[in-house]
Amino acid sequence: MKISSRTLVFMVLACIALADCAALAQYSVIKGEEPRIRAILYHGDNPRALIYYQNQRHHVIDKMRIDDEWYVEQIRRESILFKKSSTQTFAEVYLNPPKRARNHRDWSFFGHPIALWEAVELLAHGFGYQALMHFQAGGAVVPGSHAANIKSLLRKILPQHHRFAVVGPLLLVLPVQPSGEEWTEVLARMKKSSPGLLTLRYPGLNKAGVIISRGDDIQFILRKISLGGKVPIQFPRDLHFPVYASFRNVPFAQILSNTVYLNQCIIIEREEGLEVTPWPRQILQRRPYADYPLIQSLPLEPQAGSGPQPPPLIPEHNLNHPVVYQNGE
Repeated sequence: MKISSRTLVFMVLACIALADCAALAQYSVIKGEEPRIRAILYHGDNPRALIYYQNQRHHVIDKMRIDDEWYVEQIRRESILFKKSSTQTFAEVYLNPPKRARNHRDWSFFGHPIALWEAVELLAHGFGYQALMHFQAGGAVVPGSHAANIKSLLRKILPQHHRFAVVGPLLLVLPVQPSGEEWTEVLARMKKSSPGLLTLRYPGLNKAGVIISRGDDIQFILRKISLGGKVPIQFPRDLHFPVYASFRNVPFAQILSNTVYLNQCIIIEREEGLEVTPWPRQILQRRPYADYPLIQSLPLEPQAGSGPQPPPLIPEHNLNHPVVYQNGE
């Protein structure tokens, strides 16, 4: 039986339509419970993104599993292709940023309004840096720029009255005048610190560790360093500020020194261990010994101190500060 040319054309078109339907059937419909994209840092060799999912923030890269349900198949300039394990389907979620680019080049960093530390951490990971931010730095940023390097991107996104410095593999971000002190003076004091000297007395600080803090209390971070570096650390009971740090496989001595000095504290070597205390307080008092209650963190559990969130504020008159007499008074 011969088939007419018209019938043959119809059969070919029907096969193409069925093939297209089969391909489209592999993509699921977005229902609102999927991961939400906040920002995409894109480069052909190392794309990564910040997403919100189930009240948590995730830094994702290609071929990364978020949980049993969601798998990141591919990060693109303006979208992410996810794979759903339960249905074995794909879902492409678009970024739809408020700032849109006419064309793309070099590194692109686009997204919705995010916190400054979220942007700094994403940039640091994308370009291969450790990151540390002063606790008084902050603000919202709206990524929407192209650049060839991390310094150019930071200049475009940093809020007013903020500065950054790249010291070797470490990215530092701080306000222009933290606590009334010039940011250059803070960096100069950091350069004078010697993390290597701490390891002479406490060799455990040579051990490489990981500290990822997105606002944990300083006492909680000092306790983690005390445990990891096998060193006793004492600090004022009323010492509280959020720590923004991302250190991966860095010696605990460098983590401790950089975190303490960037946040305008200093390290004092005592007979019983190391003491971390605020730098302005030392200037005002000019006393060789602390006149306020201390908490000592030892390299064992359980430990005293708060964390990861600071405790409720305690009225000053309830701290029961001891009196220190000087010069025979």
